[in-house]
Amino acid sequence: MKISLHLYFLVVMSLVAFFQPTLAANAILPLGTQTTAPFPEIIDQSALKESVNPCEDFYQFACGSWIEQTPIPPEKTGINRQTTAMTDSVDLRLNQILEAYVRGDFQTPATEAVRLANFYTSCMTLERQPDESIKLIKSEITKIQETHSAEDVASLLAQFQLNGISGFFGVYSMPDYNDSSRIILDVSQGGMGLNNPAYYLNQDVKSVEIRQKYTEYIASLFQLIGMEIVSSHQTASRILQIETSLAQKAYSMTDQSDPDKVKHLMGLQDLKTLMPHFRWDSYFQSLGLNPIDLNVDEPEFFANLDTVLARLSKKDRDNYLIWSLLNKTSSKMGGNFETTSFSFWSTYMNGAAVMAPRWKVCTQATEKFLGYALAEAYVRTLDGEAIKVKTNDMIDQIKETFLTDLTLLSTGLGAWIDGSTMTEAINKTKAIARKVGGPEKLRDYSSLQISSTSYLENWFRISSFESHRDLAKIGQPVDQSEWDMMPWEVNAYYDRSKNEFIFPFGILQPPSLDLTASDGANYGAFGGGTIGHELTHGFDNNGSKFDSHGNLKNWWSPKTQDNFNKKAQCFIDQANAYKITSVGLNVNGEQTLEENLADQGGVRLGYLALTKILSTRPEGPKWLGKYSERQQYWVAYAQSWCSKYTDASLRSQMTNDEHPPAEFRVNAVLLNQPEFAVDFSCASQSRMSPVNRCSIW
Repeated sequence: MKISLHLYFLVVMSLVAFFQPTLAANAILPLGTQTTAPFPEIIDQSALKESVNPCEDFYQFACGSWIEQTPIPPEKTGINRQTTAMTDSVDLRLNQILEAYVRGDFQTPATEAVRLANFYTSCMTLERQPDESIKLIKSEITKIQETHSAEDVASLLAQFQLNGISGFFGVYSMPDYNDSSRIILDVSQGGMGLNNPAYYLNQDVKSVEIRQKYTEYIASLFQLIGMEIVSSHQTASRILQIETSLAQKAYSMTDQSDPDKVKHLMGLQDLKTLMPHFRWDSYFQSLGLNPIDLNVDEPEFFANLDTVLARLSKKDRDNYLIWSLLNKTSSKMGGNFETTSFSFWSTYMNGAAVMAPRWKVCTQATEKFLGYALAEAYVRTLDGEAIKVKTNDMIDQIKETFLTDLTLLSTGLGAWIDGSTMTEAINKTKAIARKVGGPEKLRDYSSLQISSTSYLENWFRISSFESHRDLAKIGQPVDQSEWDMMPWEVNAYYDRSKNEFIFPFGILQPPSLDLTASDGANYGAFGGGTIGHELTHGFDNNGSKFDSHGNLKNWWSPKTQDNFNKKAQCFIDQANAYKITSVGLNVNGEQTLEENLADQGGVRLGYLALTKILSTRPEGPKWLGKYSERQQYWVAYAQSWCSKYTDASLRSQMTNDEHPPAEFRVNAVLLNQPEFAVDFSCASQSRMSPVNRCSIW
């Protein structure tokens, strides 16, 4: 899936969810301690498959029994041992808050309680709204069909942008690459329903099949609005041709994530030169913008788009825009529209057998579309001070460890960083800011009208509200208080443009982090796998291109950059050679390089930090009477990635996601760590103790 423009600067751990515990909606519970929910421990004996040699396949050793014994629920496309219970517990907690608001119970106060209740109610009653939804969509279709002049087409596409619909391209706010303290306009490729250009261009059997199923899906939605079967299939085929023509000059996922390849700062006149047939003045006037400085991510795409648009007949253009509208809104219309959308995107593309319960669908929709409003209520149910102290202490330990490691990498045996580059790396590390817990600054929703009777209309209103809010940032200073992740999310991220990392409350709980667990377990599951991972993103193949202030700037010496590139190539080659047998695909080394480097660096940092702690005290008790605290580190890291996916979901991840499969994130990371082989007494040349290892940080 194409990364949103404001996320070009974010590197986020992808996690999955499953489980349904019991929890009082307004309970005040300290994070980091066991709740009434049956969360698994950080390290879990029942997950182990000790019949497997840890020196041959550590992922199966640490996770094999869990994988064998844990089914994927039919409404899910995958599950994860660490995050499933945590995420579903959050859904239940938030659902109970929302249900209370619907009943008029405001014991957990929130400024936007009424709006939250109305939006949630409109989603829960979606099945009673099909006539109103179809009427609303047909009114939007009429607007498309009544658009004729080039100026009106530009204005219509601007309205699409405001309504959250991709119409050939998108515009967003973003920090200036050269001055991260200010916000400019970013213009980015779009218009491809399958998002990833590879789906349109690859000629393997599966890609051809996906295009066929996608065409059938397009035809099905057109039939639902009254088009005859033959015409719907002809229309769908033509839409696929249009999107394929866009894909031919679109940037790949790998290129989209490379800031050097998407940095094209220019003025409005330069954009007009790229697309001389498009009425940019009308477009920006309709958006209420007068951009002076902007960035165009993919100039070749827009030059090609100009040609594509000039050749489109009105009929083809109308049908394409109607399709863009239907594709985005069908899941919010209920009835056959919703089930048709689910059948393609969730079942065919990702392997989910049935829809999740309506309460969960609507709770997650509220989390997604009114996140800041719900965040206030969520934080009020928590007492997270103790876990924030623990988290900040671990962050300090990991940062100090990285600073020490930088010195060794510039002066010790095998040094590859020169002195001047090391100095700047130290400055950047010291400057990394942090956010822990949840946002303190709320969002003003007072201008947003939310009804309890029309989910689709609410979605349009929220999309417009968020689009206006985003575009209003252009020309303004960066808001340093803003979060791009909500406090309940079981996740974390590093923001290149702010040089900061964020750890929401959601991930600061067992089995990710536990105040009662050993340092070995905590540093394995969270210290290396999360804190170290996100810190290393500041120095991966793309994060390293940003300086300590978040500006895109080359601060590496040529020799050090060359050394880095050679070391990174080792990881690319290693990933390309790793095959996931269940789907018959090799990991894409270039696509996953950022995450691979972050995993490798993070795990090393976590272990070094643990080693420093153990130098000040004896090791704690052995787990199960046989696994040392150092071994607990490796088990905890591996078990944080115990995962199970449908084949369709795994294939989709390997095609669209910068994160590699869980098996790779364990085995391919640990086999590069010589300390792992020592701790588990692995013989030389065993699979997890190869002769040739990749190393970088």
